[in-house]
Amino acid sequence: MFQSGSRMSNASGWIFPGQGSQRIGMGQKLLEGSPSARRVFDEASEAVGMNLTRLCLEGPIDRLTATQNAQPAIVTCSVACLAMLEEQGLKPAAVAGHSVGEFSALVAAGSLTLTAAVQAVRKRGELMARVTTPGGMLAVMGLDVSRVHELCHTASQEGVLVVALHNGPEQFVLSGSHAALERFKQLALPAGARECVMLQVSHAFHSPLMGQIQDEWRAVVARIPLRMPRYPVVLNTTARTVKTLVCIRRSMEDQLISPVLWVQCIRALVGMGITRVLEVGDSKVVSSLARRVEPSLETATMQAPP
Repeated sequence: MFQSGSRMSNASGWIFPGQGSQRIGMGQKLLEGSPSARRVFDEASEAVGMNLTRLCLEGPIDRLTATQNAQPAIVTCSVACLAMLEEQGLKPAAVAGHSVGEFSALVAAGSLTLTAAVQAVRKRGELMARVTTPGGMLAVMGLDVSRVHELCHTASQEGVLVVALHNGPEQFVLSGSHAALERFKQLALPAGARECVMLQVSHAFHSPLMGQIQDEWRAVVARIPLRMPRYPVVLNTTARTVKTLVCIRRSMEDQLISPVLWVQCIRALVGMGITRVLEVGDSKVVSSLARRVEPSLETATMQAPP
């Protein structure tokens, strides 16, 4: 099922996709070919009280895309892929996950159970969907990080504006007020940006505009059962590996309003000696981003060819 010219070895770094990778039909090949994958979907469905198998295979897309549904669906699909890898006796050298994918990575490392993970992200999505503060997100391509921050500083005179996702050396997603995002767009295109695209999202994720639910989410995080990971886990908010359980909880809390440092996470994996990464999920989004960060990386996905 690997979409690569060579089989990934036990020395690989495993990376896990986040929200935005969902699509109707995701997980279909897993469910058709792996009893262990089917058990993962059944367990996750029971844990969150909804039929995730039907949701992933049939949608409808607006229901699958809803934050409170997309997050447990994506984690479940990734953990189903993980079950297939474990059946083959494969293990990662290190793991990292993009945004909600960090919960999948923590399951892979043995820090979280599947049940705890999907219940946590289901609640996370429900809280996010309840935020009433208006805001949006803007993808920006073609500017380096210093220029993006410079223009952000200027545009933030119109309202809250932050870099929410460091996806590549010249690929970022901003979160903030609609006025500030529009001002940034006006500044960025004349400054040399190749493209500025407003994302179809309901809120300004990974920004201070999510602060309305921070206290409630912190209380949820405090109750999540955790264990120390079996493998190194590179965390989104620091791009450093887990040292204590406090590190994990703090990252879970901070990720709500803080940026995803994906560029730095991939570079941290490379700094640990990782030369190959496998995207664990029915997606090729984060492996594609990883290649842009470090073109020398060998990458593979578990997404079946069409």
